[in-house]
Amino acid sequence: MEEIKIGMKYPNINTVTQNEMKGTRKRKTIKERLNFGIMYQHPRIYDFAIWLNDPKQLIVKTLAKNIEGNSVLDLGCGTGTLYTHLPDTVEYTGLDLNEDFIAFVNKKNRGTAHVRDILKDLSDFQADTVVLSDVLHHVTPQHQQLIDNALLCARKKVIISACYEKEEGPFKRISEFIGRQIIDNDGLNDQRAGAGWLKLDELLSFLKDNNGENFQKVLSHIHCEIKV
Repeated sequence: MEEIKIGMKYPNINTVTQNEMKGTRKRKTIKERLNFGIMYQHPRIYDFAIWLNDPKQLIVKTLAKNIEGNSVLDLGCGTGTLYTHLPDTVEYTGLDLNEDFIAFVNKKNRGTAHVRDILKDLSDFQADTVVLSDVLHHVTPQHQQLIDNALLCARKKVIISACYEKEEGPFKRISEFIGRQIIDNDGLNDQRAGAGWLKLDELLSFLKDNNGENFQKVLSHIHCEIKV
């Protein structure tokens, strides 16, 4: 890991649907699946893609190491991988729009997960630490709304792990198309048509403007935290 130097009340049980509790979901049609990128076709494909990018799981281990308090709210939780790196004493709650992923999290008993739009009102959720991992580029251009929501839910701090745009040169547009539409298209956010990663300087500036501190670079991600 490379250091970067730069100058609950918990959710009411009524919010958990029967499908979420049982780990079941309605099967998607072929037409519906065409709206999703490769990573989002199945939870296990998603997990495999994450592993390919980080086989030693350095990114999620860094997040887990910096958790403060006894409860975690993971916004855009994916398949709940963070839960598997937390102590048993930490209560984990994950929120995501992907019904397949939420059903998978609950079926695997990775804490408790709910289908929610993390850009909408989340006032019924609170935790000591709120985590935003690999989710900022999914909400372009509503980064600030997501940060504001996370801060309202956090008792102690918000931890952020975000990737940034690296590709330059003649293949930039091809790389963006493959990344946005074929691989990393979550199929759920309307703004994804114009979504993308911030450049490194843009990302650092945005996080600093939101009082980010304790910056680290872990593989292709920038980690920081915002104290409440």
